[in-house]
Amino acid sequence: MTVAEQFGVLARMGEALATGAPGFLASDEHGHFHLRAPSHSDQSNLTTGGGDPLFPLLARRIDGAERVDLAVAFAMDSGVRLIEPWLRDLLARGGQLRLVVGDYMDVTEPAALWRLSDLGGATLRVFETGAGSFHPKAWLFRAADRSGAAIVGSSNLSATALTSGVEWNLHSESAADQVEIAFEALLAHPQTKPLTPDWIARYLARRKSAPLPEFAQRVVADEAPQLPPQPHHIQNAALGALRQTRADGHEAGLVVLATGLGKTWLAAFDSRSFARVLFVAHREEILTQAMASFRRIRPEARFGRYDGTEKDGSADILFASIQTLGREGHLRRFAPDAFDYIVVDEFHHAAAASYRGLLEHFTPQFLLGLTATPDRSDGADLLALCGDNLVYQCDLFEGIDDHLLSPFRYLGVPDEVDYEQIPWRSSRFDPDALEAALATESRAANALEQFNRHREGPAIGFCCSLRHANFMAQYFSALGLRAVAVHSGPESAPRSTSLEQLGRGEIDILFAVDMFNEGVDVPQIGTVMMLRPTESAIIWLQQLGRGLRRIEGKVLRVIDYIGNHRIFLTKLRALLTAGPGDRSLALKLDQIIDGTLPLPAGCSITYDLKVIEILRDLLRPNAASDDLEAQYRDFRLRNGTRPTAAEIGRMGFDPARNGHGGWFDFVRDMGDPVEPNVLTAHGPLLRQIERDAALTAPALSAVVASLNSRTAAPEGLDAWALSPFFRRDGDRLALTRLDRTGALPDMVKELVDWRLGTLRAPIRAAAEGAAKFQDAPTLWREYMREDIPPLFGATFNPGNWNTGIVRLDRDLILLTTLQKGNLSVGGHYEDAFLSPSRMQWQSQNQTTRDSLVGRILSGGEADYRVNLFVRNGKLRNGKAAPFLYCGNPGFEGWDGEKPITVTWELAEAVPDHLRRSLGVPN
Repeated sequence: MTVAEQFGVLARMGEALATGAPGFLASDEHGHFHLRAPSHSDQSNLTTGGGDPLFPLLARRIDGAERVDLAVAFAMDSGVRLIEPWLRDLLARGGQLRLVVGDYMDVTEPAALWRLSDLGGATLRVFETGAGSFHPKAWLFRAADRSGAAIVGSSNLSATALTSGVEWNLHSESAADQVEIAFEALLAHPQTKPLTPDWIARYLARRKSAPLPEFAQRVVADEAPQLPPQPHHIQNAALGALRQTRADGHEAGLVVLATGLGKTWLAAFDSRSFARVLFVAHREEILTQAMASFRRIRPEARFGRYDGTEKDGSADILFASIQTLGREGHLRRFAPDAFDYIVVDEFHHAAAASYRGLLEHFTPQFLLGLTATPDRSDGADLLALCGDNLVYQCDLFEGIDDHLLSPFRYLGVPDEVDYEQIPWRSSRFDPDALEAALATESRAANALEQFNRHREGPAIGFCCSLRHANFMAQYFSALGLRAVAVHSGPESAPRSTSLEQLGRGEIDILFAVDMFNEGVDVPQIGTVMMLRPTESAIIWLQQLGRGLRRIEGKVLRVIDYIGNHRIFLTKLRALLTAGPGDRSLALKLDQIIDGTLPLPAGCSITYDLKVIEILRDLLRPNAASDDLEAQYRDFRLRNGTRPTAAEIGRMGFDPARNGHGGWFDFVRDMGDPVEPNVLTAHGPLLRQIERDAALTAPALSAVVASLNSRTAAPEGLDAWALSPFFRRDGDRLALTRLDRTGALPDMVKELVDWRLGTLRAPIRAAAEGAAKFQDAPTLWREYMREDIPPLFGATFNPGNWNTGIVRLDRDLILLTTLQKGNLSVGGHYEDAFLSPSRMQWQSQNQTTRDSLVGRILSGGEADYRVNLFVRNGKLRNGKAAPFLYCGNPGFEGWDGEKPITVTWELAEAVPDHLRRSLGVPN
């Protein structure tokens, strides 16, 4: 056997053990060595309940079946709820389910029948007993090869009967054919009827019309009722905000809740008082999970699906695929007011044409948009589809701070795959090339090493494809770990059983593709491995969320592979909640490295040194951005408040070009408070004010006047005639999107003040706080070249002061540019900081040690002072950059001649906030 075949055999043995096989039987039949897992006929044929429950056997049998037939006298909601995940797995893999349930003595609960009717694709029948009786309890299982088994006994479909009750059930492979004959006869019996929503509704009315018989009451009493879930405090806050927004007259609203905080539950809670509800999503898995949540809140409501296979338009609660319902032909089947309440999940997709058509067609009493993290670039457009109404939002860190999500320890590890060699097509890697690069032994070995080093508890690993997941499971299994792959392919381990075993710690790691992006409720998951690049921040956060379910004392471990492609910045941006620009991301990365990024208690984010190198290469360091950030911090330190856009402009920077998105994105990233709802709702307006060169002074002034309820000049009003942000309201402008925060007028005024300053007259870029002919320069303050001479009692003369060394009466002025840029050949000097308190400086080419300048540099001329001014580059925002005064340095030593390389010892170390912009090594 080849190595790959040996791995395959070991993987199959591991799967058999994981699904309950007690061992293997060895034989040499037909001249070959065989290992065979014992069949159920080799084991006990009777389960007796209590410590020998029927349910585990049912789960194993369903996992291996292609068809399941079931006949029970009655069904309780507790039993259907227990077995439902396995029945859904059967149907999802293309299996068949046929079920006959009785209405004997009205014991069967209507909620159980509604839950069964939620199983799309099942054949459901009810045996109407009338005055007779109906007592079968039988299961029939058929595999793909027609082999089968039957279970006949005393257990009806209730949680007690399947788990803890004393119930005798005999299971036999030899009886399968007999049971099948009997089941076919039962299906053909004249008292066996289709179980339809109308039948359930009539049965519900009948059951409520008179007290249950005593026997039925005893059976119902034996089943502990499952209390409906209650909203947690964040959901309660969101529900209060939704009630208030409807009381204020709003007919739509957007709620942003981080993954794991229960968006679907929120919709189920909020829509309880509405008769007809439509829930829309773009994936079948979301619809199925939503049905399960809504069923807990509305156990006896009529549910329906509207998708590619089912179209139950008459349901009270309809779960619809946008791919189907979004088509015009299907929309026309519904009146505009057919639904009282509409939920659109994953609302960040709502800008697509299919969603827009649906939203334009229906006129519900209320429309709720749900998303985990709207993209900042289109957040305002999403709001427009929700009546410009952001009702409530709560992010991941808030959920952890509120003890609703688990804290985490995140580790970014280097991915050795060269992603630059993988073709990039249609905003994604070529799937086949990506799979070939990831499903390798060397990468699997690295993943295993990382897993063994950092794991905590059961783990889930996200892979790029079915083959990748299978490969990882086989590799881990071959080296002694209990690993399975769960996905939509035929080689998948059973989904629900695998999740149960993962929760019990019987599986070390479960490898998945996209199946578990949502809806996994296994709080014991202690490690999440991100083994693939992710193009979508939403998907990455959903995968992270699989491990965030909180239990006492848990700290989730996250192992995330980072490679040499800009798509990996998506993960970084999602985790660190960075703004849209690269500079925003770089700043967050710096905060992670120096430990200053605010994180919830118990959380940590660590990047391997190689990962930091990868990310910094991807983020393309920008000296101009370093300079801007340094001067922003310097102003804040000196003045106790942040600079305004106009003050930054007077320093020679362009506030709109900062690498963080807009000006207020930059302010937020620098750690100063900014109202987030304004950035979401009015970001496009702010960006237009910042960047639109066509806006005149009257147009800008009209905005400020209108937002402050003052009259605006007609010329200014006319400039906004076609704007989507305003409508004309007499002699002022009115916002088309309301400002509910009250913060917008001040933010607009700050930008307009800066813009008006640039429009009135060209202003010479002057360093903030430049001295007004004072006696001496101030340490660590910036000065324009022409402002330096008056500090020493001299007059600016371009001929003298445009050089790097100026000698005055008793002062030697060094004007040093660190990054020479396009200076002419021969004018490049090796100037750089060696440490926060030491600097290397190089003289002009003609300078000798015994010249006057040489003696001044070395301290040989006692009456002279050396004054050091430094700037990073020649230009700031396309204009001459100012110099930073570094004081009177002390001579430490020198080397060479023509030029001389001098080492200076600064009297005071460069302040922390200025070091990055000057390239000072730590």
